Amino acid sequence: MTEKKFDRLAELEEILGHTFADRELLMRALRHGSAENARDDGSYQRLEFLGDAVLGHVIALLLFHRFPEADEGVLTRMRSHLVRSASLATKAAWLGLDGWIQVGPSEQKDRGRERTAMLEDVFEAVVGAIAVDAGWEGAHRFVAENFGEDVEGLDEDILILADAKSALNQAAQTRGLDLPEYREVLAGGTAHRPTWAFTVTWKGEEVARGEGSTKREAQQQAARRALIRLGLLPGAGQRR
Repeated sequence: MTEKKFDRLAELEEILGHTFADRELLMRALRHGSAENARDDGSYQRLEFLGDAVLGHVIALLLFHRFPEADEGVLTRMRSHLVRSASLATKAAWLGLDGWIQVGPSEQKDRGRERTAMLEDVFEAVVGAIAVDAGWEGAHRFVAENFGEDVEGLDEDILILADAKSALNQAAQTRGLDLPEYREVLAGGTAHRPTWAFTVTWKGEEVARGEGSTKREAQQQAARRALIRLGLLPGAGQRR
């Protein structure tokens, strides 16, 4: 990395809220394995491994204190919701990390920086880099600053919508009905930007449609829309 680029890291440090004693850690956290200098200088993989563990620990601690009455199952679902791939990728994009990731020509051509998986990995790697550079307190502060509002805003509806397919299945089983059926109605886009669409049938009636970049995402969106339309969220008047 050129000296000019190196100096620009101060901009990113300001965004992250942490000034690195060892900037090599930050640069490594932003380096994909396809980057030209990854073989000699290392990629973000090891830091990602560490960051994943640190992130899960901090989120668990935040939830433990925020919801003293919640049991293990609820806390586990809350943590899974907060650290899911889409959530971490959104955090990475919000911080502008996509503009800092070093990738090789093939990933550059395929716009790899925009992929959810890569953004998720880089966010975890940055957490890992801060943990190595500043210790547990520094990592805890960074995660708490980025997830504090998310933790405060959690409620039962959010958790249900996070795994809407399971919620819709449970609603059917509780009522002695057959499980909802999903039908693929669209498979398009490109190899790198696929698009899927599914409809969901409840009680023999097609009630919602969902779209997404994966089959799972499209089915989950269809299930979310079905839950809302059918009034199956807690506190909502259920359609009969």
